[in-house]
Amino acid sequence: MQKDMGKEAKMKQIEVTVKVNSSLDEVDNILKKQGFKIIRTSRVEDKYMSNKFEQLTKDNILDFLKSCILIRFLDVNSKETFKRITYKDKVYKDKTVISEEKINIIIDNIEQAEKLFEKLGFKKIVEVNYDVIVYEKDGVELAFQNVENLGLLLEYESGNDYIGFSDEEIIHEKEKMLEEIRKLKINIENDYDVKKAYELIYKRL
Repeated sequence: MQKDMGKEAKMKQIEVTVKVNSSLDEVDNILKKQGFKIIRTSRVEDKYMSNKFEQLTKDNILDFLKSCILIRFLDVNSKETFKRITYKDKVYKDKTVISEEKINIIIDNIEQAEKLFEKLGFKKIVEVNYDVIVYEKDGVELAFQNVENLGLLLEYESGNDYIGFSDEEIIHEKEKMLEEIRKLKINIENDYDVKKAYELIYKRL
């Protein structure tokens, strides 16, 4: 999660996010037997805000999320905390994320930031809160996200550079990443682009 921003700017990376049907205890047992170790834990609290909330329907959630900003609180290893405003500019092919650019602004006060956006006509649409446990082996990091009101997800980001890849090639690479996860014998579902805010909003509408 805490990536080098300079490296991000020079590379095009992709990730998959899948629903996990195993419990955290089962996952821990499976991965540690294969030599994975826990390297980081985090707490993430995201507030999605938009000034186009009246336009939201079940049919346009992805387009709607492009109008949202996130006010994020991040605690890493119960030692470091970060507060920021984040905008995610995602490019989709159908419902698959092909690329994503993040714009982050560091802030000091989350409550004041939320109040500022409310004064500008924004409204909080959804909160996405989750605890993260990151396992690592031989440079491969697997981030398990226990999301409130949604369940356990696994986010896996490839360290390769995908600049110049076509949309179809990126989709193929994501399918390969899904198969890499399956080889670890973790019980996962087939959708490799689960979107936390989308799922929570869809359940509510």
